[in-house]
Amino acid sequence: MTATKPTLTDRYVHAATRRLGEDQRDDVALELRAGIADRVEALRAENPILDEESAEHAALVELGDPDALSASYAGTPQQLIGPELFPAWSRVMRAVLVTVVPIVTVILMAIDAFAGESIGSIAGHGAWMAVALVVHISFWITLSFVVVERSSEGGLTQESLGITPWKPESLPEPPLGPRGSLGETLTNIAWLAILGILLIWQQVAPTVRIDGERLPVIDPDLWSFWMPLVLVTLACEIAFEAAKYRAGAGWTPGFAALNTVTGLLFAAPIAWLASQDRLLNPALVQALTEEGVTFDASIVHAAILAAALGIWIWDTIDGWRKVGRAGGLPA
Repeated sequence: MTATKPTLTDRYVHAATRRLGEDQRDDVALELRAGIADRVEALRAENPILDEESAEHAALVELGDPDALSASYAGTPQQLIGPELFPAWSRVMRAVLVTVVPIVTVILMAIDAFAGESIGSIAGHGAWMAVALVVHISFWITLSFVVVERSSEGGLTQESLGITPWKPESLPEPPLGPRGSLGETLTNIAWLAILGILLIWQQVAPTVRIDGERLPVIDPDLWSFWMPLVLVTLACEIAFEAAKYRAGAGWTPGFAALNTVTGLLFAAPIAWLASQDRLLNPALVQALTEEGVTFDASIVHAAILAAALGIWIWDTIDGWRKVGRAGGLPA
C-alpha cells in the first residue's frame, strides 16, 4: 500500500498545530483547513488560469510563517522580540540548544570520567554545565535579537538581517502516522543510558574490591577500542528511539530494519568478545580464583554471549511483529 504524499496544506496545518495543546489542536486544524480551502477557491475564482497547487501555495504565503500563527493561537507573548522576528528567534534558539548543549555536556563529562572523577561528580558537573549553557545561550541569543531590533532604524525585517524569509517549501513533513508510546520511548532510552553509565562507572569507579584493590569487571584493555565502540552503538540506539518517536511513524518496515541493524551493531562486539573469553577483566578473574571463589570465566562468557544474541533476536522479532500489527507488512 503506497502512502499518499502530504500536501502543502497538510504540512502547514501540522507545522501550525504541533505545539498546541490537545484541547485546541483539532479545532485549529479544522479551522485552518477550511480557511485555506476557502482562500484557494477565491484565488482561483479571481484568476481562472491559476491551477490548484499554485493557488494553494499563494494562500499559504498570505497566511505566513506557521510558527507565528501557532503563537497567536496559543496566546504566546511575542512583545520582547516582536512578531516579525519571533519565528526566526525561535528557530535559532531551538537549533543552537539541541546541538550545542548535549555535545558540550557529553564532552565535559567524558573528560571528567577519564580524569578519574567519581560518578557523582561527573553527573553533578554535567547537570550544572547543561543548565549554565541553556541560561547563557538563551540570554545572549535573545539579547542579540532585542538589541538589533531596538536599534534598527525604520522597519526591521528578516530580509534586512540576512535571515531567509519563510516559504511554504520549508514546511516540515507531517508524521506518517500516530506516534508510538512516549512512555515506551522514554523507558527504552533510560535503560540504554543506564547501561552506558554502568559501563563507564565500573571502569572509573569500580565497586568490586579484593584485598583492598578496586578491580573493574570488564577488561580495561578493551577501552582502547571495543568499549568506546559499544558506547557509540548505544548512542545510535538512543538516537534511533528518539528519531522513531519524533517521526511519529510508529513501527514501519524501515524502522524495523533500522532496529534490527542498530541492535546487531550493539550485540555483535559484545557477542564476539564473549566468544573469545575477552570480556571479563583477567585480573579480577585471577583475584577471585586466588580467593577460593568457585568461578568459571568461560561459563560467564557463554552466558553473556547467549544473552547478547538472545536479546537481539527477541528485539528484532518484536519489532517486525509490531510492524505486522500496524498493517505495515504486505499480505
